[in-house]
Amino acid sequence: MKKSVYKSAMSKLKTSEDFHERTLEKLQVELQQMNNHNSNKGEMNMKKANRKKTIIGWTAGLAACAVISLGVYSNSQSGTSDITGVNNPPGVTAKPSGVSSKPPGVTAKQMVNIDGIISEVSEDGQSFKVGDLWVTVTKDTEFGITGPTAPEPSEQLLEKEFKVGNAVSGYTAQDVTSGKVTADHIYNNFAVQN
Repeated sequence: MKKSVYKSAMSKLKTSEDFHERTLEKLQVELQQMNNHNSNKGEMNMKKANRKKTIIGWTAGLAACAVISLGVYSNSQSGTSDITGVNNPPGVTAKPSGVSSKPPGVTAKQMVNIDGIISEVSEDGQSFKVGDLWVTVTKDTEFGITGPTAPEPSEQLLEKEFKVGNAVSGYTAQDVTSGKVTADHIYNNFAVQN
């Protein structure tokens, strides 16, 4: 009898250990499933939030572009407003007092192919050497910068007399590689200060 009680007790003990192990395994599996479900749900919520932020950002950007475009279009169509608030036709603005009456010109660079420091001047003063190029000035040579955006002649860096050491810039339609040209235009001629 002792053997059967012992066997039955051992069997119950073994069963309870198996039950205990299986229960722990099931709990671990359920816990992992819950964690996976919650983490997936969190990732999905984050993805939705990021997608929402992206859509809001693009919408705001497009709206801003539309407002700017509409403003530029309406301003160019309705004319410009001057300081006094009077509407003018497009491209015409009222001139505040003290502003030059010259029309606003297109600014551009002058063509320059004579440029440098004068190293020699002829005895008559009408020819000078810049680098390897001898430049002759004639009565047809124009002096100074011209055009609607040019400074006043009194403000230009232009001396009438050519001296060694002066910086000079000008233009000729002739081939500057020939070594000797006649200047069509002298834009500036001024003493360089050391």
